[in-house]
Amino acid sequence: MAHINVRDLGRLRDIAAVLVRNGFGYLIQGTSIDVEGEVSDSRLSPAARLRQVLVELGPTFVKLGQVMSVRPDILPGQFIRELESLQNNVDPVGFEELKAHLETEWGMPLEERLQSIDEKPVASASIAQVHKAVLRSGETVAIKIQRPNIEKRIRSDLHILYSLAHLITGRIELPGFYTPVGVVQEFEAAMNLELNFLQEGQSINRFRGHFKDHPDVYAPIVYDEYSTGRVLVLELLKGTPFSDLDPEDKAIVEPVMDKVIDATYLQVFEYGFFHGDPHPGNLMLLDDGRLAFLDFGVTGLLTGEMQDTLMSLFMSLVYQDAESVALTLYRAGATDERVDLKGFSREIERLITKYHGSSLTELTDKGTLMDFIEVASTYRIRLVTEFAVLARSMSLLDGVARRFIPHVDIVAKVTPYAQRLIGQRMGPERLGRDAFRLLQQAQIAVRDVPLQLNQLAMDLQTGSIDIGTIDRESDRMRDEVRWVGIRVSLALIAGAAGISGTILLSPQLEAVVRGVLLSQLLGFGFIIVSTSLFLGLLMHTLFAARIRPSDWLRNWFAVIRFFLPGKER
Repeated sequence: MAHINVRDLGRLRDIAAVLVRNGFGYLIQGTSIDVEGEVSDSRLSPAARLRQVLVELGPTFVKLGQVMSVRPDILPGQFIRELESLQNNVDPVGFEELKAHLETEWGMPLEERLQSIDEKPVASASIAQVHKAVLRSGETVAIKIQRPNIEKRIRSDLHILYSLAHLITGRIELPGFYTPVGVVQEFEAAMNLELNFLQEGQSINRFRGHFKDHPDVYAPIVYDEYSTGRVLVLELLKGTPFSDLDPEDKAIVEPVMDKVIDATYLQVFEYGFFHGDPHPGNLMLLDDGRLAFLDFGVTGLLTGEMQDTLMSLFMSLVYQDAESVALTLYRAGATDERVDLKGFSREIERLITKYHGSSLTELTDKGTLMDFIEVASTYRIRLVTEFAVLARSMSLLDGVARRFIPHVDIVAKVTPYAQRLIGQRMGPERLGRDAFRLLQQAQIAVRDVPLQLNQLAMDLQTGSIDIGTIDRESDRMRDEVRWVGIRVSLALIAGAAGISGTILLSPQLEAVVRGVLLSQLLGFGFIIVSTSLFLGLLMHTLFAARIRPSDWLRNWFAVIRFFLPGKER
């Protein structure tokens, strides 16, 4: 775990100043980097001010916002929608510098692999930029090139983010089990994937393998022999991005949306592998009418159990079974608190009633699953990362549908897919497989019963089993008794010190050292100790709920760690 390092002090103070200026100074108030400053006179919402903070702090923080915008289980909806608008378009790297970087990656001059390359990039972002080129073999390709030294810069910023997260731990509450440090860990995991272009190439190849026989869904070819961890060479597709399609051209957009829905169904329920960032810029209508997916930096992988959970959730939503939806979300997540399932079911039923029979234009601007994830978060149910990324992916597709088929009842649109799932679940093959698995599990359980009974008998014989009860209030009561004992002890010490001081201040004592009465020195000392203890007891008694020694100790240790040499994670 990273520690606060002195070399980060300057950058941390810059971050603190930006936080203060945008109204988030309370997050670092009282810490070792507390800074003075004036809050800008802004009437922006907290979500808009957070977006402004990330933009001011630079590319790594913008990327943090983009990663968090796909995590509805961590941030509320208004923050998600604000962070969606973050753009990381930045000035491109000079071609000469990029050329040297590309030749280093390939280990040879460009002329040995390329006939030509456009010096002006097709797109430029904080991590990479894309250039059009022609290979020596004649194929026209898109070369995605990682910016020189960007990985080192991000690692440095990650260290600072960990330092900042440690400082604000306990000052901000996040849903579920998340902490500021946990959020940075999620971000680091996402960046490790995004910085590894070989991983993205493997994701594209996996997607292509699933859809190789599909007539309407496509992904670009990856030129593996030209790709490295920092360079990705792809087929240059010809078509129209969804962002450039005309929503009024129903003859085009309605058929292509049917392809989007079908591709999404197959990704989630058939293949268990899905594109995690299907915004309009990453979807393309090819010239031959096929649907193409681009940019596989964010993907999700679903296990068979996860797919079963999603099937139950999908069918329960379509057939308006609120209780089953609530139970499915509860079992799919994790929580350290008792959940009011009845209240949770009522909230779910309210949402289901709102969605059924309504067109997209009559609903809110959030995605369907995003609504349900937000309700789950209010009940402190945290979903696994794959479900959260899937919810965000569905939200993006919901936005695409709102643009191109706003008057369609989306529930009616997907009902045939729910019926297909029921057919699959109740089909002979699936029932037979489930029955075989159940029999296999039962056989293992029955076979283990004698062994478990023998173990139980041995534990009873040796006294290894303890049976007891748990009183959930006992820990709190034990703490209260301990603090009462400490207070009484300190009160006795304060009283004894006060009495001793009073006696020593008596004029009858005449011992003198260098012209000052020793008894008076001791007396004043005891009086000061007594008064200090009395005031401390008074403060702790009156403000015990607010004064938490453990928090004080943690803050002091944070200050001490600030001046200790840090280690990279």
